[in-house]
Amino acid sequence: MASEAQSSHEGAGARPRKNPRWLPLESNPDILNEFMERVGVTTSAKFTDVVSLAPELLGMIPEPVLAVCLLFPSKAVRKPRLEQLAGQHVARRAPPSSFFLTQHSEFGNACGTIAAVHAVGNLARGGQIDLQPGSPIDVYLAESAGKDADQLGWDLANATTLHEASEEAAKSKRSQTKTPGRSDKVDGHFVVFVAIEGRLVELDGCMGFPIDHGPAESVLQAAASVIRDQFIALAPNNPNFSVMALCPSEDSGGRGARSSDATSLDDTKVSQLAAMGFDPAAAAAVLASCGGDIDTAVSLLCG
Repeated sequence: MASEAQSSHEGAGARPRKNPRWLPLESNPDILNEFMERVGVTTSAKFTDVVSLAPELLGMIPEPVLAVCLLFPSKAVRKPRLEQLAGQHVARRAPPSSFFLTQHSEFGNACGTIAAVHAVGNLARGGQIDLQPGSPIDVYLAESAGKDADQLGWDLANATTLHEASEEAAKSKRSQTKTPGRSDKVDGHFVVFVAIEGRLVELDGCMGFPIDHGPAESVLQAAASVIRDQFIALAPNNPNFSVMALCPSEDSGGRGARSSDATSLDDTKVSQLAAMGFDPAAAAAVLASCGGDIDTAVSLLCG
């Protein structure tokens, strides 16, 4: 297994010899969780849907949230955001310890995978998640020391085992929509927010540098504020925004994970909501917040 992971990095740092265009990942917690499992993340934290960015409803999400992943409509948001950030690459640059890679145009639709790799890379550096030794992501990150963002981008393009894991996740039976082709133009673009040295950092391989958004006592609350004010505000009537949070699973035992008393929910109600198409973890959190009233839960999940 180790030799397979090592062979995936042959020619690291150079432009790939073959077209590496990747399939896009669906904005679906199951898909990102499957990718993380495939590449070697062993910590029992899972992505879950964030059904509302309203401050009073963010409490449904179990803390501590480790990362927030945003899918946004690129055509409506990208240009005005670039204009907002023009000339700020020095003042807004994140701490030097940030793990950041460039999304080269040759990648194709790899932004979902790159968002997940950005999250895992920074959280592993900070000791917040564990990796299987010798796994694809462990090998890739071990070889990242001393390399700049461009080199890390080409290393990922050449990482065969990571590419294969991304492809398998993209084609997963858990997908709820048809997977677009490698060369299809996809408007949705993923970015991820994590805390680095106490600062909220936005990681987008197409932006050229990791963006510092200031102090972050809560990754979820701070990221939600940025998403509302700097993304959704640019296209308030566009429905194509989607947010997921990486947070403790119920069996993680981590700080802030919901206790058994707080989660003594009727499993039938969670199953009913899951059958309607809602994420089970989000359904459980919403039921907990509204005292198990399924009608209220449906209204909140749809809102």
